[in-house]
This record gives sequence, structure tokens and C-alpha cells, in this order.
Amino acid sequence: MVVTKDLSRLGRNYVQSGLYIEDYFPEHNVRFIAILDNIDTAYDTSNNDIAPFKSILNEMYAKDTSKKINSVLQSKRNNGEYLGTAPYGYKKDPENKYHLIIDKEAANVVKLIYGKYLAGFGTMQIADYLSKHNIPIPSDYTKRNRGTKSLTYGLWQQSTVRFILSNEIYTGTVIQGKRKKISFKSKKFINLPEEDWVKVENMHEAIISKEDFERAKKVIEATKGSRVVQNDYLFKGLLRCYDCGGYIGIRSPDKNGNIYGRCQRYGRFGKFQVCSPHNFNYQVFEKQMLEILREVCKEYNNTKKLEEIAKQTKSQQKQEIDIKAKIKSFKESIEKETRKLEVMYDDRLAGIITLDEYMKNADRIKERVKVYEQSIKELEQELSGEEDKTRDENRLDNLIQEFLNMEKPTKEIIREFIEKIEIHSDKQVDIYFNFKPLQEVNNNLENFICAKKKYEKKAV
Repeated sequence: MVVTKDLSRLGRNYVQSGLYIEDYFPEHNVRFIAILDNIDTAYDTSNNDIAPFKSILNEMYAKDTSKKINSVLQSKRNNGEYLGTAPYGYKKDPENKYHLIIDKEAANVVKLIYGKYLAGFGTMQIADYLSKHNIPIPSDYTKRNRGTKSLTYGLWQQSTVRFILSNEIYTGTVIQGKRKKISFKSKKFINLPEEDWVKVENMHEAIISKEDFERAKKVIEATKGSRVVQNDYLFKGLLRCYDCGGYIGIRSPDKNGNIYGRCQRYGRFGKFQVCSPHNFNYQVFEKQMLEILREVCKEYNNTKKLEEIAKQTKSQQKQEIDIKAKIKSFKESIEKETRKLEVMYDDRLAGIITLDEYMKNADRIKERVKVYEQSIKELEQELSGEEDKTRDENRLDNLIQEFLNMEKPTKEIIREFIEKIEIHSDKQVDIYFNFKPLQEVNNNLENFICAKKKYEKKAV
């Protein structure tokens, strides 16, 4: 016998409840009693007959409750209130459980991870460094803070380091709603597309700047899918096969100390006549690529280019002033139209004009205000674009100066300049820069670049 207080205590899923009451219990000679609903399967009563309808109502109640709870949680997500467990590097604010504050000890480890990664260390090297220095892994650190006496430290994994490097929460941004349940009756979750995520910026103090996070993100994307090797190289992760689109792997030095690059897809599927080797001497390649990059930077930085940029800057400054003047003019026009509407409303109350006259004139004024507001919005977007362009140019100038002053460039600064490098089967190389001005300079120097990018067979 199974006895419950009422039918809902057996279950609020009417399909599963019905399966037990109608099939399982009778087949196994089990008597079911729901006390408050007067249901007893030992007797044939009208209360037993309406049990399925009561099960449906019980499920509807559960569904309605689920909707209300989800509505409240979604409202909190939209407001940027953090609902989950505090991530490594943060802890819950004692005064507000939906707000994160920095955990200094763990935050220093996060800063260390980003610092080493942007300095050119790989995720495996960083993980080994943390393990070697007995820095507790996040799970052990949490246990220790909860009062667990065991002081185990664990071993850091590449995946943990990569997860920290990919987590935008360290920039002060709260991202939630990445997945949802199929339904309130199921425990299974499905992942949602990124455009459906709830993202609210500047909700707590940042550990990592947005610029450093974006730089780390670029490196992660550039090295995704590249083969892990013992040695690290300046252009690792940036090399692509022009013919098949796969990665160009950099092999370990041979017995003579020579390092070669080869198409990874060919290395794996070459026996099926997929692609071609694309073999080349990496040492020669790196030396020539650095020469090309320096040549492009110097050409960009020469006197003629600086004069042109200065002229463009003056023009942009004048354009910026004109845009701000237009925005101010449109705002003044909106204020005038608003005052007209207020005067008309007073005239309507005083009986000077009729309701129809007021409505017609008010509609015309509101339409003009909408046009002005739309114009202001478009001009502000244009102004924002000009400011972003100026900021990018200043950033490029600083990067070029930093690069030209370096004796040994780092992986991080190389990735700031270059998006990817495609290598043809005939050893021709196509460089794709992250900055449009550098790409234009590169195209203008095409003859010089082509001469530098061709590999002699003797070198190979």
C-alpha cells in the first residue's frame, strides 16, 4: 500500500502519476490511498474517476509556480544580480548576496594567470607553474575557505587555466542565462545561443581590464586547434594553410637543430591525398616575417605618413566639432517644440483652441520631435565611430613604437599586429593585419613583400 496526504504528493506530473495509478500499482497489486482527495484504488468510486483531472490541475499549479519563479529570476538577471556560486577570484558580498566583491588572494592568482599568458606563456606552462608553487586549485581553495581541515593543493589543469582566461566576469561583466531547462518537468538543460545570453556590464569591481581580456581572447582564438609542442614560437597559432584552411604546425627541432612547419591536415590525412606538406624552415620564416613587419611599421611611421595622419586628425577634429554643433542645434529645436506643446496645452485648458485643433498640432509637433531625436541618435553614433577610430590610431601608434624599440618581440605584441598568416604550397605568404592602415601599407609595398615572402629552395 502507498498512502499520501493528497494526490499531488504522489507527483505533479500527470503522465507519471497516471502511469503509477493506472498501470504500475494494479499490475503489482499495490493499493494507493490519497487521504484528502478521498482516493482509494481498492474501491471503484467517482473520486477515483476524477483523479486524472486532479493530476492535470496539480501539474498546472506546478507550471504556474515555475513561471512565476523564472520571471523573478529573469528580472534579477536583467538587473545584473549574480545568482550563481561566486566564481574563483570573487566572493559574495555579506551585505548583498546578489553582488560580488573581490577575494584578494584568489584575485592575485587570476592576475598572475593573465599576466603570464599575455607575456607569452602557454596554458600548460602556467598550470605547471601554479602546481609547482603549491597554489590551491579553485575547488581546494573553496573547501579551505569553508573550514575544511585538509590542506590539499591539487594539480592545475590546462582546462582550468583556459576557463579563467575565457571568463568575462573578471572584467566586471555579469553573464547569465547561458542555458535553460527543456521544461519545468525535466532536469535536462540545453545551451542557448550567445545572442540570448543576459549580459550586464560594470556590475562589480573588475580584476582584469577589458583590454587585457580581449587581448587574451585573441590569443586563445588564434591558438585554438593548434598542436601542443614543447617549445613556444612567436608565430605559433597564427599560421594557416592557404589551400585547405587548416593549421600549420611547428615541429620540434630535429637532430641538426632545424625547425620545420607543416600542414597539420596533411600530416594526419596525407595518405588520402589531402592537401600537400607545405614544408618550410621556421627559423628562416620567423626572421623574414619580423623584417617584413618592421618594414611595414617604418613605412607607416615615415614623415610623409605622419603628415597625412596629422591632416586627417585636423579634419576629424573639425568634423567632430560640426557634429557636436548639429547635435546641440537639434536638442534646442526639441526644447522649442516641447515649449510650444506646453503653451498649446494651456490654450486648450483655457478654451482658446478646440480639442481637435490641439490634437492636430500636437501630432505634428511630436512627429518633428521624433525626426530630431532620430537625427541626434545617428549623429551620436557617427561621433562615437570617429572617437573609436581616433582611439585605434593612437593605440596603433603606441604599438608600433613599442615594437620598433624591442630587441626581441613577444608573442603578445605579434598577435596585436597580425590576425593570421596564410602559407601557399609554393611558399608564398599572405599576411592579414588587425589594423586597416597596416594592411594598406602592406598592399602598397606588395613588390617588396613578395620578394621577402618567397623562399629559396636552398633555405628550405
